[in-house]
Amino acid sequence: MDALTELEIRILGTLIEKSMATPEYYPLTLKSLRAGCNQATNRSPVTEYEELDVELGVKSLKLKGLLYFIEPKGGHEVRKYEHTLFEEHRWGMNRGQVALFSLLLLRGEQTASELRTRAREKMIDLSPPQTEEALESMITLEESPIARVPRQPGQREPRWRHKVGLAEQIDPSLVPELRDADSDEMPVLPVQAPSRHEEIESLKTKVVELETRIERLESILESLSN
Repeated sequence: MDALTELEIRILGTLIEKSMATPEYYPLTLKSLRAGCNQATNRSPVTEYEELDVELGVKSLKLKGLLYFIEPKGGHEVRKYEHTLFEEHRWGMNRGQVALFSLLLLRGEQTASELRTRAREKMIDLSPPQTEEALESMITLEESPIARVPRQPGQREPRWRHKVGLAEQIDPSLVPELRDADSDEMPVLPVQAPSRHEEIESLKTKVVELETRIERLESILESLSN
């Protein structure tokens, strides 16, 4: 499972939410996708992504197999975007699990009760047992996209989080403990050379950025020539 950037996480979560909450307006155009990513409700944190940011993000998600481009069929239509997580071979999640997963992408850590309430408001009506079963089943997947956060003192139930982000996939064993708990010394992380996979992903990102800039320049030149 490829780690996702914060931008990719927000785009994927938004596409899933809109596909279930407002299917009549789905797939999404670039403009509507940007608005969905930056909306002030049901998002944490609230963001202010530019259109170019979102355009780069969707191209990166396409390379990772998590998004389709729906090309325009008529002269007045524009390209639209659709996620691929309803396909059975994408992480093996059913519709209810995909809905819960999207809420974790959009709002961060939540309890099962919070997830069930928010899913019922917008996407799918799950009972408490169905919600618990869906979450428990997801953590048994070969490459589980979520994890249970142990219940802390004073909390009534455990919380859940996604683990598809770059930060969530850092191995805690790589972070050394401080020699003195009262010390102001900062831990020094081990420096590792980038892997072949990381180098390839970096090159892919650069290619996407260049392609996007070329497309924009071609569009500007075309408009000037007309």
